[in-house]
Amino acid sequence: MTEVASPFTGTLVSLDDVNDEVFSERVMGEGVAVMPSEGRVVAPVTGTIAKLFEGGHGFAIETPEGLQVLVHVGLETVHLKGDGFTVRASEGQEINAGEEIVTVKLERMSELDIDIVSPVIVISGEAVTVTDSTEVKAGDPLLEVQAGSPD
Repeated sequence: MTEVASPFTGTLVSLDDVNDEVFSERVMGEGVAVMPSEGRVVAPVTGTIAKLFEGGHGFAIETPEGLQVLVHVGLETVHLKGDGFTVRASEGQEINAGEEIVTVKLERMSELDIDIVSPVIVISGEAVTVTDSTEVKAGDPLLEVQAGSPD
């Protein structure tokens, strides 16, 4: 079992309640979303930043074991082209869980009327169990990931 930490401090939101069908219908995979109360976004696992979307609105990290975790900061944030985001890491970088990857100005997202609910998705297909907490701090346990398929 692998633990995925929360990249955000905030309140948990079920994927069922995310206003984006790609996430709510689990097209990308299983996980949970967080409504951030702070703008700091940290790595949920130790590994390599496999993808860092231009502008910083999302990233994927792959662990040495092949687990892939996607973090998408807010919904419909791609069109902002980095407005409100500060990128603190780079694609291909080795990173430890808890290291800051981006920061987002929550006030700016509010000004732009952006839904800042932020999905954290296991995109490599493993079975996932979501923590039973309702509030998390960045670095707190968020997901438990089972390796392989259940017997």
